[in-house]
Amino acid sequence: MFDLEHAVSEWRRQWAGSGVKASEILDELESHLREDIQQQMRSGVSPQQAFDAALQRFGRYQALKTEFKKVSGDTEVLGMLMVVICTILAGFIVWMSGYTFLQMELSPSEQIIAYAAVAFTLLVACGWRYAVPFLPVIASRGKRMGAGLICIVSGVVLSNLFCNFILPHFENRDQQLPAIGFWAVFPIAVFACLGLALMMSADDRAHWKMRRSQ
Repeated sequence: MFDLEHAVSEWRRQWAGSGVKASEILDELESHLREDIQQQMRSGVSPQQAFDAALQRFGRYQALKTEFKKVSGDTEVLGMLMVVICTILAGFIVWMSGYTFLQMELSPSEQIIAYAAVAFTLLVACGWRYAVPFLPVIASRGKRMGAGLICIVSGVVLSNLFCNFILPHFENRDQQLPAIGFWAVFPIAVFACLGLALMMSADDRAHWKMRRSQ
């Protein structure tokens, strides 16, 4: 006799064995499958027929497995993007720090401003992964990428607004402009990291061990 619960459990086990480890992804897949089955059974279809038909509409196992391999490839690309952006930010910070501290004689107050900007920017660049588990997971890949790009662009826009509307107020103060200029990098770091976090799916977070502990 057909056991629907056993069939669904076996189907889920196959997905887990294919490399889909995130429980959120497995729960979502199972939820869609069960919704399809329940809808058919309300129309008078037997559990086995409903299960078989749901699998047909859901896609054959091997075809779906191939799609998840593509998603895994996207995860690797996202990882490379994270490394590139972090490297660029770190290099830019080091270059600005070296130029300012070696070429300018900053007053104690200016050094505090400059060091604070560097410290907070590096804190964001190095510690943003610990904030990822507290951010919402966007189910749609298109919406994830869109939200992430909007955040990254917003950081650049805010940095430009800072340079155009805040820095000019210090133009007549000798040597203070470079120190305050460090803060132009801060919004770029914050929003770039936020954008990358929002681009990550539940499976991405599991892969990079950025999920909240259960």
